[in-house]
Amino acid sequence: MLKKENLIVALQKCVTVLPRYSHIQDPNKIAAVLLIVHSAQTSPHILLTKRNSRLKYHKGEISFPGGAFVKRDHSLCATAIREAREEIGVNIEQRDILGCLRSVRTLTSNFYIFPFVTVQDEFLRPKAFLSEVECIIDAPLIGLLHTLRVDSEHRNLSENPLYSFIFNEHIIWGATATILKQLWDCFYR
Repeated sequence: MLKKENLIVALQKCVTVLPRYSHIQDPNKIAAVLLIVHSAQTSPHILLTKRNSRLKYHKGEISFPGGAFVKRDHSLCATAIREAREEIGVNIEQRDILGCLRSVRTLTSNFYIFPFVTVQDEFLRPKAFLSEVECIIDAPLIGLLHTLRVDSEHRNLSENPLYSFIFNEHIIWGATATILKQLWDCFYR
């Protein structure tokens, strides 16, 4: 079993406090997501969402709570926190954010996603706001990471290696899988 202290130590080695985004030319293509790891059960779990099938981008895909940066957000971290509140009704404080993993570019919409990480002691009782989220997925983190596979189905979308993960009937691919691969690297490299 992975204890919370060990989980935080492993994650702290992989995150940065101040992500850089000066290399991104289109400010309308910047987004932030929140990786919410909770240890309310015997092993750490991570919250994912299935996006509403009526959304403009990434319809019906599995993702982390998050969305586009807007000018009223004072930082990308604030974007991730705001979007998590709007999509799944959880209130995370900025002081609870460990940092940010490497940014990931989406395969189809060309957004740069900045993944922020928090570890919570308890399950936050999220509620899916159906205008954006079809359902919330509470997956055991280690079990999910052990489903890592090379994604050959989407290999024509990128020159870089692509990965996928599976949880129940959900196939996780694209940017979300690339972010999960970073978590896999934190724990297993």
